[in-house]
Amino acid sequence: MGEWIREKWQASAELLHARPMPQDRRRRVSWLCPTKPALILGSATVDPFNGTRTDVVRRRSGGGLVWLDSDACTWVDVFVPADDQLWRADVGEAFDWLGRRLAAAFSSVGVLANVHRGPYEAGPSGGLVCFASLGPGEVAVGGRKLIGISQRRTREGSRFQCLAYERFDLGPLAPLLDAETAAWVRDRAVGWADLGVDVTPSGMAELVVSFITAHDT
Repeated sequence: MGEWIREKWQASAELLHARPMPQDRRRRVSWLCPTKPALILGSATVDPFNGTRTDVVRRRSGGGLVWLDSDACTWVDVFVPADDQLWRADVGEAFDWLGRRLAAAFSSVGVLANVHRGPYEAGPSGGLVCFASLGPGEVAVGGRKLIGISQRRTREGSRFQCLAYERFDLGPLAPLLDAETAAWVRDRAVGWADLGVDVTPSGMAELVVSFITAHDT
């Protein structure tokens, strides 16, 4: 049974996303604190701003656009080595254990969260905005996305990137959508403060990390 290495990183979103995969075959959970807000593109997402913004960063995992502001959200990365008992060959199944632990963390503060086990749902933005979609293992409340999870897999293992908002905000993504679609997206996503949970982003990071690392199986 693996032991967890806990880390805290503070740097630009670009540097945090560029971190190499660990080579020491040890589980890691990393609380990541970007030094300034950034707009994050998925690995295959076309830049909708055509290079006109200087705060655009591309991640190596898939998924839609994410507005990242460490003052208003919690970002935690989880690495599982390929020979670990938590690792799964099936990409969809690989999310399940993590989704269950994240849902349990929010349930501990009174949020009736559940893990999405159905197929990927692109949502009202057609997959453009991450929090308008819902994928396997992601955590939702009443059908509204609470935690987004993306996954990058290499021969070393799987890195899961987990994000939750204190209050959901489209930020600079809003101008990309017409008013009706933007309203639908806001109805598909939710932050923990929107649900009445009075916890700071740093406090939520500590809670989430404690539940991720609490059990071996």
